[in-house]
Amino acid sequence: MLAVSVGFALHYRGEAARPGQSRPPATSAAVSPMPQLTSVALALPAAGGVGGTVVITAAALPGAGLAQFTVSAVIAGALPDTFYDLIGNDCSSASPLGNHVWATGFTNPAGTAELTGYSWTGAVGDRYWLTLDPSPASRPPGLHGQFAAGQATPFPAGQAPCAASP
Repeated sequence: MLAVSVGFALHYRGEAARPGQSRPPATSAAVSPMPQLTSVALALPAAGGVGGTVVITAAALPGAGLAQFTVSAVIAGALPDTFYDLIGNDCSSASPLGNHVWATGFTNPAGTAELTGYSWTGAVGDRYWLTLDPSPASRPPGLHGQFAAGQATPFPAGQAPCAASP
């Protein structure tokens, strides 16, 4: 076995030493670009005493049309021992407004909770919206923006989630 290994080593050493033949440099391996990471922390518009902070984090390769993003939050002033969700959808006319769960959590006896988000894939240029559920307001305030680009702004209670801010 050792003789076979030595034979292969000598063969390939001889091939490498032949003049006029080139081999690719050791650094020729393709290098993947690093994704661009954006993150924004925004106040969750308060409704009925419930407020908090929403964090949207997005990652996309430079020039890519799609990104991965997550939405998470910390809330306070909520009902104790209650499940809360950040719900929303995209603002395109191709997808009717619905209730996708962006993040979810359970409040402690003091009414605070960490809402843990899920990873989503979305078009960088698409607009999305979110609100807190359950909400003490009938058309609750929330956030809308380009989540896959790590951007969002608040919208007031009573306003349609995808309407332009006044």
